[in-house]
Amino acid sequence: MSAQHTHVWEDDGYCYLCGKRNPEGFKMEFALSERGIETSFVAEKRHQGYRDILHGGFLAMAMDEVMVMLPYRLYGSVVATAEFTVRLIAPVAVGERVTVRAAFDGAYGPGRRLYRLTAECRLSDGTLVASGRGTAVRVR
Repeated sequence: MSAQHTHVWEDDGYCYLCGKRNPEGFKMEFALSERGIETSFVAEKRHQGYRDILHGGFLAMAMDEVMVMLPYRLYGSVVATAEFTVRLIAPVAVGERVTVRAAFDGAYGPGRRLYRLTAECRLSDGTLVASGRGTAVRVR
């Protein structure tokens, strides 16, 4: 792809995590709270890495999704992840429900167009299984 390619930042409903039109996707729903934003999903066999264990990449992908969804839902800011660090803490068994939350950790840069965000994934009993920290840039 050339550096001069112009991207169109629009939602066509096929996002793997939140898209309602993607037949393979998670179709996540989001709820805003005083702590930020959250969603949940159940780890499925088709998303495993090792036998009966959710692939850690799905936890990373879910945290990325809630982090970019937070400024969008609060401010209408369309953002893209610029940098993202993930810490996988404990395995998630197939069949477990995972709650994913994101919160702001600040805004900075020209026009405050960069957002620092944090995220975490917890099991139903509160066990922390993954955490993340990232920077998103406003693109629209």
